[in-house]
Amino acid sequence: MKTKQCLYTLITGASTGLGKELAIECARRKMNLILVSLPGENLPELCFNLSENYQVSAFHYEADLTDMKQVERLTEWVVANFSVNVLINNAGIGGTRSFETTPTEYLDRLIQLNIRATTLITRLLIPELKMHRKAYILNVSSMAAFSPLPYKTVYPASKAFIYHFTRGLKAELRNTNIKVSVVNPGPIMTNADVTSRILKQGKLGQLALVSASSIARISVKNLIKGKAVIIPGFLNQINVFLMNLIPSGIKLSLSVRVVQRELQ
Repeated sequence: MKTKQCLYTLITGASTGLGKELAIECARRKMNLILVSLPGENLPELCFNLSENYQVSAFHYEADLTDMKQVERLTEWVVANFSVNVLINNAGIGGTRSFETTPTEYLDRLIQLNIRATTLITRLLIPELKMHRKAYILNVSSMAAFSPLPYKTVYPASKAFIYHFTRGLKAELRNTNIKVSVVNPGPIMTNADVTSRILKQGKLGQLALVSASSIARISVKNLIKGKAVIIPGFLNQINVFLMNLIPSGIKLSLSVRVVQRELQ
């Protein structure tokens, strides 16, 4: 049975990187947590540490969100047991490789996680979010959403979906209690593999680096304010402005040279 006195924040992809920092930032703000990630990613330990350090209630749920049935079981469990007023869809995967040599299984997982899971979790939790005086949805997109990228191909397309999905949903829910935001971070050194790829891009690829903890802080602050589009980092904001001015052909030519360094 639900504990109506306590409100919870649900965060997907919460075990590492930006998701973990979002969990820490929310805990710092005394927000109770439901953290979701794949099994075997030390999620119980993270929940325990957050509970101890910030005196919040923290639960975990381990699931593979590329599996539609597991998405449905997650949302059923959440709605049956918790009062959720904040949803943060952070789970996602990416990578750098030639499209023609990428296994189809990997492409399918990327699409199911980056697009389908975010869409379905949002749809299934909106009735719960509407039950509270104030509620919030934060979807994590990327700077990659603003331009196609060779050797990433499907990833920026998935993040463009998240960007446009969120903007449309915000307009649709404008007269409700739910504030909807999308955050578009630049490159983040979240793990050894990602760090290696960013470093290979050279100075141009590293100019817009913002720490995951800073992105989390900026994201949660602006989510509560109801800001529609959140772009952490002044250089990233300039980058978006310039990308709107530069012809697509030139953007693609520049990005080919930067991204190819990751493949070397």
